[in-house]
Amino acid sequence: MRWQILRVTQQAKAGSSVEEDIHFGDTLTIGRGADQAIYLPDLRAALSHCAVTVTGKGRYHVKSLIVAGVRVNGQIVQDADVGAGAVIELGGTRLTLIAPPRDYDGAVEITPMAASEVEDNAQRFIGKLTLSETRLSKRWPSWILFLGVGFFALLLPLLAHYVPAGRPVLDKLPIGSRDTWQAGSLASAHHFFGENCTMCHDGGFATVKDSACKTCHANVGAHADEKRFALGTLGDADCAHCHRDHNGLEALVRADQELCADCHRDLPAREKNANKQLDAADFGTHHPGFMVNLPAWNVDGQFTPIRTALASSDLTENSGLNFPHDLHLAAEGIRGPDGDEVLKCETCHQPEPGGARLRPIDFEANCQRCHRLTYSIREADRQVTHGKPALMKAEIEEFFAREALEGGFNDVNAPTVVRIRRRPGQPITPQERAEALSWSRQQAGQAIDNLFNSNACTYCHTVKTDQLGNLDVAPVRVSGLWFPKARFSHRMHDSMKCEDCHKARESDRSTQVLMPDIDNCRQCHAGEHADDKVPSTCITCHGYHEPRLDLNAQGLPELR
Repeated sequence: MRWQILRVTQQAKAGSSVEEDIHFGDTLTIGRGADQAIYLPDLRAALSHCAVTVTGKGRYHVKSLIVAGVRVNGQIVQDADVGAGAVIELGGTRLTLIAPPRDYDGAVEITPMAASEVEDNAQRFIGKLTLSETRLSKRWPSWILFLGVGFFALLLPLLAHYVPAGRPVLDKLPIGSRDTWQAGSLASAHHFFGENCTMCHDGGFATVKDSACKTCHANVGAHADEKRFALGTLGDADCAHCHRDHNGLEALVRADQELCADCHRDLPAREKNANKQLDAADFGTHHPGFMVNLPAWNVDGQFTPIRTALASSDLTENSGLNFPHDLHLAAEGIRGPDGDEVLKCETCHQPEPGGARLRPIDFEANCQRCHRLTYSIREADRQVTHGKPALMKAEIEEFFAREALEGGFNDVNAPTVVRIRRRPGQPITPQERAEALSWSRQQAGQAIDNLFNSNACTYCHTVKTDQLGNLDVAPVRVSGLWFPKARFSHRMHDSMKCEDCHKARESDRSTQVLMPDIDNCRQCHAGEHADDKVPSTCITCHGYHEPRLDLNAQGLPELR
């Protein structure tokens, strides 16, 4: 919503002047608080007095945010549907709701009321009977309240503190014990401070300063780069704004949704460097779709992942692997070393000890049982070590060179020097050595070609051969961490099936990204005030401090 705000200022000699302002938001809040859309520096107005919303062209809904109500068209009301020309009176200010001009959804004109007019209004609404006319004094109730507070909140706690003999009795009282002056239990991380209040507080009745927090939390990251995001309120916010101690063992961090939404709601409209991914206020109704990290490397070989929306039509993962999930998860099973086997997701994907993430796939642990890297008929159980092509090639060449030198190779097509076993130290002629070397190179070449191009490697990898005959296997580059800006624990979702989130049985190509988008999560999760789903606030999945951004020397690198 786009609001036009006209402020009329009365001039002593020059009549009046009009100052125009623009407000973006669904609701126009009015009050004495600095966070209100229309700020009224008048003690007669509440911090957040009332709110105005647009219900149609030239139609408005006025809602009081306090029990006392708000004066609309001369009447005290809690709610009112009004049209253009309606007048709201707050203290010495008149706010007239007017028909919005073109390109605006709503408009309001703010005019200060003359002192005489304010006095006339006050006299008109003052009741005929005053307290003095009832002959009831205000002093004796005030004194009773004052003495009661002093006795129960000051005298009895002091008595319990300085007279140990009376503590057992006084500490059992619902009021008047020393607990009256206790701030509350410390959070578990600060519990070892005990009664040493000076660890955080400079003096009594003083708010904790940021410098005290940084004494221990020196390496904590900031939230955003102030050079890119000129958010004064963010830079002025202190640690205590989000971290509230003395609220029990587990209540150090605020968990309410408004902690983040008060800034991130419609942030791109207020901050030019903010992208649409930062516009979020409620997970169920006001949150962008998910973005994943797709693996990419720059010209220097550095890992520079590209964040891409899951809703992108051209979303592909170029990992360098050829792996069809649907084939491995076939209901009828897949051929294994001991016959047909039915594989499940957890056959290969095992959780880390903490349960939050899954362990990386390892060839020896997850693949080699079915995909054996054998290369010798004579030694059928011998497998080449899975690794770099050059090392695998050298290992095969060394094996056949040893076979040729030792002799005793049972193959009628092999040269005599290879088939006859020799005694250790028995010399061979240069011709025999040449024949053995030629045979070993031929056998190694056939085994290497069969392994890399026909039998094993090409099942999963892309293999190429350059002009010099050197083998080149496309490197495997998987994302690793798909959602670096979010926290997710598989352990917390162990009641779910893998197929509920990952459509692996339908995936026939490894280029398909199997991460779920936000609609999948919204089947169970919604915002803080959800009634029929799991209430989830921002910090359920997101952190505040950016590890890469030093709180004391800010400068966040650009994200791709």
